[in-house]
Amino acid sequence: MAAKLKQIKDDALRESLTQAQASLRSGDYPDVVHRCADAYLELLSRKPEMLEGPEALRSILFFPRLGAHLVQEADGSMTAVFDREEFIFSEAITYFEFAVDSLAKHEL
Repeated sequence: MAAKLKQIKDDALRESLTQAQASLRSGDYPDVVHRCADAYLELLSRKPEMLEGPEALRSILFFPRLGAHLVQEADGSMTAVFDREEFIFSEAITYFEFAVDSLAKHEL
């Protein structure tokens, strides 16, 4: 996962996800989930084509729904809605891997 983290080109996003990785190690799972959701939302805002056509369904449905989910606003932007604020390791690592994989895949 460290290799994929280094593939993230945007310094601020890479730093935020590096901090998410540190939070994962220290047990601060809510921080991991929030940082990863924010990073994915940033990806969607920078790559609006991910919210068009058949890709839109994948972009929304593949987001882990483990205590949080995405909502598309009337203006087309996406927001994360958190159903709770407590998360466990397996949920946090799922969000972390999803965010890092997504940002690396889309070369952000």
